[in-house]
Amino acid sequence: MKTIVRKNEEAVSPVIATILMVAITVVLAAVLYVMVSGLITSPGSTPTAWGVNVGRSTDGTNWTVAFTSVPASTAQATTFITVNSAGGAPLASNQALNLIAAGTCQGTVVATNKCFGMSYSNPSSGTLVGAGTTLLMLITAYPAGSTIQIVSGSSVVYTHALQ
Repeated sequence: MKTIVRKNEEAVSPVIATILMVAITVVLAAVLYVMVSGLITSPGSTPTAWGVNVGRSTDGTNWTVAFTSVPASTAQATTFITVNSAGGAPLASNQALNLIAAGTCQGTVVATNKCFGMSYSNPSSGTLVGAGTTLLMLITAYPAGSTIQIVSGSSVVYTHALQ
């Protein structure tokens, strides 16, 4: 007796093949999205916008640094001022606003509300920096061309040349 071997050359139906291709594409896209989204996240927090106006006082003896808008919950203890001369030499380095307000500059009591020729006033009398906060800097201690830098936490939020 002769055996008949049948060859079944039918493949998967076109509908099933299309569904499988779409499913594989969706899974691959999801895996790729998860991998790429981990690469594009920032390592730190989002930078914040600060509103700062720098000018001369009406009597011409001080630079006025007026904070017009500051992110909520910005502490004086974590907000630092650095001033460098036009040549880059430090005139005041990493001075916290709360220490300037207290007159204790880098652990040394200078005078009430005077720190390296700076004085700080906060109308709310709290521990946060807010709109209306003002920093005065003696023009004789910080000549035109000096650069002021404000750092909050570990981010530089403002840099400006005194003019």
